[in-house]
Amino acid sequence: MRTRGTRGGVLLSLQGEDTPEQIDALFTGREELLAGRVILEVAERVPWRSVERLAQLVETNGGEVTEVRPATAPAAANSTPRGETKVITRTIRSGAKVESAGSLVILGDVNAGAELIANDDIIVIGTLRGLAHAGAGGNENAVIWAQQILSPQLRIGYALAQAGDDGAKVEGGPEVAHLQNGAIVLRPWS
Repeated sequence: MRTRGTRGGVLLSLQGEDTPEQIDALFTGREELLAGRVILEVAERVPWRSVERLAQLVETNGGEVTEVRPATAPAAANSTPRGETKVITRTIRSGAKVESAGSLVILGDVNAGAELIANDDIIVIGTLRGLAHAGAGGNENAVIWAQQILSPQLRIGYALAQAGDDGAKVEGGPEVAHLQNGAIVLRPWS
């Protein structure tokens, strides 16, 4: 079994060879790991006795199994697991394309001609001048947030918005783009 800390709890990856006895031995003296929220990842073929024993241990120690899901396939060395946030600590130059299976956080500017694509939210701690596509997998609850949005094109889910040529741009704070009634709305973030 593998364990990994998550926001507010722990992720337990239960393998087919994990027996109830091994589970008991692993958590003897480490019961505090099971006291919060527990997400259980289960390999394809895991004996029910093992799943049941782990659930009993979590309940006994005051925790709660909040999610049971199939184990993800082993990720390649350079890929991001689905739903994980990718953080980039530099300016994204023109011609660059950055993709994420989860959210995308850029600590820097995104220059014109750059492209950001994320299945979840896009957050730019700087000025967004390039194309941004949040919710690329169809997530209509995704948002695009930036210190300043000067992008010629925003996409959220399957919706598309292009910048007008009026040149009017309000300065003075962060902005957020989100879907409202199927259209992308850009507003000050407060």
